[in-house]
Amino acid sequence: MTEETPITTAQRLQPQLVAHFMHLIADHRLAHAYLFNGMDGTGRQALAETVALRLFCQNVGADGRPCGQCTECRRIMAGDHPDVVKVVPDGQRIKVDQVRYLKSEFTKSAVEGNQKIFIIDQMERMTTGAANSLLKFIEEPVGNTVALLLTANKNLILPTILSRTQIVDLLPVPASKLATALEAAGVAPSQRYLLATLTESVTAANDLVADDWLGTAQTSIERWFTACCQGDERAFVRVQTELVPLAANRDRQRLVLDMIVQIWHDALRQQSQEVAAADLAYPQVAQASRQIAQHLPTDRLLAILTLTLDTPGQLAGNLNFQNILEALTLEILTQIAR
Repeated sequence: MTEETPITTAQRLQPQLVAHFMHLIADHRLAHAYLFNGMDGTGRQALAETVALRLFCQNVGADGRPCGQCTECRRIMAGDHPDVVKVVPDGQRIKVDQVRYLKSEFTKSAVEGNQKIFIIDQMERMTTGAANSLLKFIEEPVGNTVALLLTANKNLILPTILSRTQIVDLLPVPASKLATALEAAGVAPSQRYLLATLTESVTAANDLVADDWLGTAQTSIERWFTACCQGDERAFVRVQTELVPLAANRDRQRLVLDMIVQIWHDALRQQSQEVAAADLAYPQVAQASRQIAQHLPTDRLLAILTLTLDTPGQLAGNLNFQNILEALTLEILTQIAR
């Protein structure tokens, strides 16, 4: 099988956006700053690199796309072009030294031509101070520069950044395609639906099932959920003994909160209709989910789901992860006991 290039990946995942940006470049109407918003697997990196390739390609095809074969294209794909500057997080964050490097590069003119492009992936991992320091360079670009900021969640980007970029929302990967890909990747049937709610990337899904982290998390959340449904105060204890140890870093904390949203969403879906276990994020507790859906009035079940949906924002506001879960558990137990 021929290995995909950024061009073919972007064309497969985001054909309309590829066509749009190729027209913008051909008509010399490319803006100086864009924010590509799309989950992992939607092709945001491939789209950004395709834009860079088109700007420098020496042999643009009749379809308006870069050739992927000329010297300039090969240098960009190899990460060896001085006028295409890429930055990704070093560990969990985009660090101060990387920001200094970016600021230095923003002030320089193009090395080999009159064009310079910056691709900054996972912008949500840039600290507030770092983002603010880059803001003036986005507002007042030096020379003929284009900045492509990439994120999986535009809601975590500073409003000042959002207001100064053109936001491009990438189309999500169709659930049917992802489910087929997960099946082909050997993901267990009991985990496919949950994974499809958490990511749009088979690669990211494989990372989650590695070392059985997802399976362990799924089981722990099921036990916590079952205790909550029974009004059992031991659900509060499970937060400290089972849920908190799952989340060693901020990414995993967000993931656990997203998984908790899905288990209560299962219950809400079952209140209005019977849902096959295979179509639930947590098929192993389908019966408990159905029972709580029948026991609670819709308004109280919606209140619980709203509480779970509020937790990622609390985490983004730097509230303590354990405190968030303990407060959530107490609120849920209160709703169920009414």
